[in-house]
Amino acid sequence: MSTAVLRYVSSDAGKSKRSFSAPVKKSNSRETIHHSNLGRALRIPCKNITLDCTSKVLTKSEYEYFRNCAIEGLKTEKERRDNFYENEMKKEHLLAESIARKEKIRQIDMEKLKKKTNKLDEFEAEAKARTMHLLERANNLKLEQEEEMQLCNKLILETKCRAIRDLQIAERRLIEKEMTQEEKRLNEMMENERREKIQEEKKKEEELAAKRREFASRLKHQIIENEEQKIIEFERKQEEGKLINLSNIAWMDEEILKEKRRKEQGALIRKELAAENERLKKFKEMEREENRIIDMRIKEYQKMKAERDKAIAETQKAIQAEKNQERIRVMKQAMQAHDFQAQIEELNEIRIKEEVEREWRRREKEAALNKLKTRRQFAQARQDQIKSRKILQAMELERDKREFQKIVAAQKEALAKEQENREKQLRQAQKHRDEILKQVNDKEKDKVEARRRVFEEGMAQRAEIEMRARRLREAMERKCQEMRENKVPEVYINDIKSMIAKIQ
Repeated sequence: MSTAVLRYVSSDAGKSKRSFSAPVKKSNSRETIHHSNLGRALRIPCKNITLDCTSKVLTKSEYEYFRNCAIEGLKTEKERRDNFYENEMKKEHLLAESIARKEKIRQIDMEKLKKKTNKLDEFEAEAKARTMHLLERANNLKLEQEEEMQLCNKLILETKCRAIRDLQIAERRLIEKEMTQEEKRLNEMMENERREKIQEEKKKEEELAAKRREFASRLKHQIIENEEQKIIEFERKQEEGKLINLSNIAWMDEEILKEKRRKEQGALIRKELAAENERLKKFKEMEREENRIIDMRIKEYQKMKAERDKAIAETQKAIQAEKNQERIRVMKQAMQAHDFQAQIEELNEIRIKEEVEREWRRREKEAALNKLKTRRQFAQARQDQIKSRKILQAMELERDKREFQKIVAAQKEALAKEQENREKQLRQAQKHRDEILKQVNDKEKDKVEARRRVFEEGMAQRAEIEMRARRLREAMERKCQEMRENKVPEVYINDIKSMIAKIQ
């Protein structure tokens, strides 16, 4: 239905191809119209429709201008440029077709002139038909200049404008609805994106917590391994100390064995000396008996031997004393070494314990420092994350603010343009109103003069008026029929008929 309305409007206003698919709102008010000998209940958009002197009857050029402005306002620059090129091509095509038709008509006329004289009747009939057509067209044009026809045209044009306006309002509401749905979809998209980011943050935090737990488990396992390694090292050192003690004991046993061997060797030497002394005594007796001459030598030898024995004895005594002192010294050293080894072992144990405690304290301190450092790093990372989030939020707010300011500026500019257009229309309407008032006054004067002439002329003039009224009705009915043929909704045709009936 709405497509038919626009098709009819476009056929009267430059054959524009723009169409609207939005439905036209119908009025639910009804009114009974009585005309001549019949009455009908018609649906009309409003009850009281009065002709306002301020209403303006738009000419075809003005209507085309306003319509093009309304259509152009909904087009982009590219569409306007394409439209301009398309219109130019259409104009060129129409001009070429017009020239071709004129040339064809001229050729036809020339061919007809060249025909035989028996076809002059056809030329006369054709000329007569053309003349009648021109007369009919002139009468129609003259009829269009009548006040009733102008008012009828005005009503038809107002109805067209109202239909266009209803369609534009419906289309604007549809656009606003689509924009609201798009805004809602964008909001839902942003909300889903925000939820996804929150899920990603939670997942990252869970992964970080899992990494921390794994790191703590590895650190604990490493500490346990280090403690076990320390215990093994301590046991190894204890074994080494035991081996050193056993080595010292073996060395002391070896020294004691060496001392025992020395004693046995000294006893053997003393035994040999005793045996030698016995042999010497025997030799002395034998020598006394054998040779007294050598007594002196024997005595000297004995003296020398005695001195030697004395020296040997003293030497043996000194050696024995020295051995005894050496043995005592070795025993003291062994005792001291045993005590020293015990002290060393005790000191080693104390030192190992201190080292273990120091290492444990050092690791505890490192763990605490690492934990504190990790916490500080986490806190700093959290602060950086919060700061980045605040910066992003501030950027989003600033972007929204700029977009809002752009929208406000665009709305202000649109309102200013609309106000300017409204003022311009008001000025034009005022100007047109003045012109209409002047025309109405002139026509009122003409009507008074016409009535006077009608009164003077009598029934002939009255018959002419009735003929004129009949022609007007036929013309109006023809226009309504044209609207039906152009598939204009019946509601608008009924509105126009009711208003025409009130005018008549």
